[in-house]
Amino acid sequence: MTLNRRKFFKQSAVAGAGAAAFAAGLATPAISQGKRELTMVMAWPHNFPGLASIAYNFAKYVEELTDGSITIKVNAAGELVGAFEVFDAVGQGTADCYHSSPMFLASKWQAVTFFGLVPFGLNAMEHCAWMYHGGGQELQHKAYRDLFNMVAFTCGHTGTQMAGWFNKEINSLEDFQGVKMRSSGIAGEVMRRVGASAVMIPPQEIFTSLQSGAIDATELCCAWLDSANGFQQHTKYYYTPGWQEVNSAGEIGINADLFDSLTPHEQKIMQHAAQSANSINIGEWPYYNAKAMETLRKEHNVDVRNYPDDVVIALAKTSQEVVAELAGIDDYAKEIYASWKAYRDEALQYSVLVDFPMYNARRLAFANGA
Repeated sequence: MTLNRRKFFKQSAVAGAGAAAFAAGLATPAISQGKRELTMVMAWPHNFPGLASIAYNFAKYVEELTDGSITIKVNAAGELVGAFEVFDAVGQGTADCYHSSPMFLASKWQAVTFFGLVPFGLNAMEHCAWMYHGGGQELQHKAYRDLFNMVAFTCGHTGTQMAGWFNKEINSLEDFQGVKMRSSGIAGEVMRRVGASAVMIPPQEIFTSLQSGAIDATELCCAWLDSANGFQQHTKYYYTPGWQEVNSAGEIGINADLFDSLTPHEQKIMQHAAQSANSINIGEWPYYNAKAMETLRKEHNVDVRNYPDDVVIALAKTSQEVVAELAGIDDYAKEIYASWKAYRDEALQYSVLVDFPMYNARRLAFANGA
């Protein structure tokens, strides 16, 4: 897993030529009577549970905090650019800002995974701790400015996800052999190394891929989003734990030139609007996931299974190898990995002492009717 920088910049140049073709169809910041309208592109359809709401809340908060002097028009994936093209559009200035998962940028710079999701990595609260207090946000700003001409803020956290939907039982590592599975980013690389055939497709295309038999299995998120997409209609087993996404973080990204053109006060508004949208979203997922899981089990008879321990251990060892390799991509990745790894190890030790016993206590209480 290495980054060919010459190939990357060549691809970017090609993408830039393509971007010029659709640039005329994208709004540039419109300034009239002291007001500015920005164009946002999302990696999601409108009304995509738990994800599109982040973009709309960000736009709402920016408008409220600026007393209407800055408004944001939110566009869904495919309306102006495709789900995987939002980064090029914003970096090149043909759109002003985006909401997406950092993982959709991994094909260009694999180290982006530390800002999105890492197998057996940080949970939602820990990721916020690292980003806000452990230097993660500063490291992201530095790399994104230099590599992509963007300023990004972590925004949206799904919390612990499920391992995925399958049409066959997973009783051993051998059961992954030949399985065609939708899996994103670094998790896809881990799945390939244990024998699965991992493919990356946009979230909105997963249902039809399952329906047609183009894929045998998928992971996307959690009970709320997965059930809204209807995966239970074409798969039999829903596996846990979500080793590949202990949490999945989204982000609001802004063109760096545009961001620099804002006043210091407006820049702070952008930051705080992202943080506010983030805090609301952190509460959305556990609330609606719990309700959706009950519906899946009671009304759709979904068979929720646990991966066997030996499968989890094998996935963990393979994940450790893949994650460590990311540190060798470039100097940015080396610095990011060192910061992330130091806090991840501390957070895990703390969880073993504090969180794990409490979760076990809650399990015992629930099992005994308390």
